[in-house]
Amino acid sequence: MEHPPNTKPFEPATEEVGTKLLFENERIRVWNLALLPGESLPAHVHRLPFCFIVARGGDLQHADPGHPETTRAVSYADNQVVFHDSSLEENGEAVHLRLTNVGSAPYQNYVIEFKD
Repeated sequence: MEHPPNTKPFEPATEEVGTKLLFENERIRVWNLALLPGESLPAHVHRLPFCFIVARGGDLQHADPGHPETTRAVSYADNQVVFHDSSLEENGEAVHLRLTNVGSAPYQNYVIEFKD
């Protein structure tokens, strides 16, 4: 199957919710999520409640390459904190599609997954 330029087929969701795992113990897992302009984090799944703390805000895009009509833009400010309880989702997990930095500056947040 051929895909339009600059797109890839939908990637299966991974459990890597950041670009680098920084810390893990029996209670939490902490990820760095750093994206330069134009960089993307592949589709990923959250099975645990989590929050993220924005270190360097910016403009991002959530996209499913197979369904471009569902693409949505989001913006986050420096020091913004967002909490999401994946256990409240219908199937107990939240799948986030490809996340791309569409801004002109690097974006960074820290994702903290709560194991208990």
